[in-house]
Amino acid sequence: MTASVTVTADPPTGSAAPRTRPPRWWTLLGRDRFAAVAAVLLGLVFLVALAGPLLIGDRAGRQDLDASLRPPSFDHGVYGLLGTDVLGRSVLARLVEAAATTLSVALPAVVCSLVIGSAIGMWASFRGGWRESAAMRVADVILSFPSLLLAVVVLYVFAPSATNIVLILAVARIPVYLRTARAEGAELRSRLFVDAARTFGTGTWPTIYRHILPIAMPTLLTVATLDFCFVMLTESSLSFLGIGIQPPDISWGLMVAQGRQYLQSAWWIAVLPGVAIVLTTVSATVLAAWVRLATDPAQRWRLTLPRSKRQEPAEATATAEATETTAAAEAAGAVAPVDEVSVDGVSAPAATPAGDESRRALEVDRLSVDLRTPAGTVRALDKVSFTLDKGRTLALLGESGCGKSMTAQSIAGLLDPVADVTGGAVRVGGTDVLRLSATARKRLAGPVLSIVFQDALTAMNPVQTVGKQLAEPFRIHRGLSRRQAREKAVELMEIVGIPEPRARARSYPHQFSGGMRQRLLIAMAVALHPDVLIADEPTTALDVTVQAQIMRLLRDLQTERDMAVLLITHDLAVVAERADDVAIMYAGNVVETGPVREVFAAPRHPYTKGLLDSVPEHAEKGGPLPAVPGSPPELSAVPPGCVFQARCPLARERCAEVRPRLAAEGANRAVACHFSEELTHV
Repeated sequence: MTASVTVTADPPTGSAAPRTRPPRWWTLLGRDRFAAVAAVLLGLVFLVALAGPLLIGDRAGRQDLDASLRPPSFDHGVYGLLGTDVLGRSVLARLVEAAATTLSVALPAVVCSLVIGSAIGMWASFRGGWRESAAMRVADVILSFPSLLLAVVVLYVFAPSATNIVLILAVARIPVYLRTARAEGAELRSRLFVDAARTFGTGTWPTIYRHILPIAMPTLLTVATLDFCFVMLTESSLSFLGIGIQPPDISWGLMVAQGRQYLQSAWWIAVLPGVAIVLTTVSATVLAAWVRLATDPAQRWRLTLPRSKRQEPAEATATAEATETTAAAEAAGAVAPVDEVSVDGVSAPAATPAGDESRRALEVDRLSVDLRTPAGTVRALDKVSFTLDKGRTLALLGESGCGKSMTAQSIAGLLDPVADVTGGAVRVGGTDVLRLSATARKRLAGPVLSIVFQDALTAMNPVQTVGKQLAEPFRIHRGLSRRQAREKAVELMEIVGIPEPRARARSYPHQFSGGMRQRLLIAMAVALHPDVLIADEPTTALDVTVQAQIMRLLRDLQTERDMAVLLITHDLAVVAERADDVAIMYAGNVVETGPVREVFAAPRHPYTKGLLDSVPEHAEKGGPLPAVPGSPPELSAVPPGCVFQARCPLARERCAEVRPRLAAEGANRAVACHFSEELTHV
């Protein structure tokens, strides 16, 4: 018994139009100032390396003993700007000439090792078997020799030259890319989209090129950018030792070697090429982080986010509420009639929850969260309010994208960095956790507030035994020894119904079924007897029988420990059977609250009625399945009035102009609708 729902986003604060095409790479680069500066510096180095030697001619080797060891000055023309060396040669001209030599070694070595190593690594991982083993053993043999030591030995036997240095460094760095590509390919070859490509008859290399390489490329390019620094420093080290670039050729490393004996009398000879090496390597390192995001389609959007965060003071929120003609208290669960409170002299409505204040476990008061997106700042949660008492279960119900998980993440302090809490309060046991420091919130995680995630396999560490993971909360918060914590973990496993807990504590998460993993997650969440437990769709992807077992386990633990449970789900049957109160969310707003039995028996908001009517049992035999018509609004196209107006059968002119706020109706109900009375009488 589930509702027919559709997936969309939450409402925005503005009307920014979405982009019709992805931004160009130079636009993305301009948004990251550090990466832009690094790119400019690297661009200048490459430009100087390419065009510089053509402009300076033979200036780098031209000697003038009368100008020996001149310090940097503006009095001797452009070529005397950075001083001269012991033979009177221009340091500026030699820096330009050395840039071309240094890059002519570093770039070919990196490109060759990147192409060859990546190709072999992906091919070996895709084909597997003896090919993969042979490739990895060869890579292990090469890596057993340090790159610098290998280069020193080979160049000592053969004549030092730029070509030999490129060949040696390229061969020495191939295993780095081979191992990286092999690791990426081994992880991707088991993905279903690769299997799908193979079922269509796609060959090995087309599959690698079309499906594996695009995903592995961000990692490989990041490694290549960092490896460029390593190769350049290796060449400089070889030249400094006298077995790298040989005169009359010149490199930055050779310049440092030639000028080291004049550090006290002519510091510029060695320091300036050293500065060039540092600036180039640091710029490449900074740019590597940008390249990693820019080449990854799943992360590129983060580079398009606005630079400044949108801030909305609590005073502004209260003032806006006061000016709304239909402003009323926001409430959830059991609420009493609306009272007026004053915020800095501004009268604003506030809901006064009914019931014993000493039983209050969680109170969310006018919580607002904004998201920074490529299209601008948008509103994800809009003044969400509800309360939850000890021993009771409040269900957050609504379509995907309406803000249920965002609410849970805000309460637990797990928001993504692109999300900003712009108003409101979240009180756990009377303490506003939004005002606490990160250290103070960590103390609450476990003993006071805990969460059960919906994907049990990814929520547990795959390389640690379940016993060790269950024991971790006891070691962090209770200071128990390793043995004592392990005994507590075994007790937890027994409580949640894991057979042979002492033996299974040594097992890993993948060795348990989906239902057992979910039980382990619940055991971790309730280990320290939290006051509030957030269950974010705890029965997702489980069969009906296991779902019933998990929900029964949660109910038993709640009764035993008097926990308050915030249940996030799409399943109307689970809400009807397990929850005490319900809060219906739509487009980041709470539109109706109240006891489950009352709300399900007599819904007072059109959206609530639409969800209940979409239960398949209500469909006529042979007729279409009922569903709420339309879909929730997009982030950038939320109407100014009621967020549900486009899908509402009761919508009128007032709905398009004024957004209704959650108002108390009776002792235990609240609804955000201008015409809820009409629905009540239907």
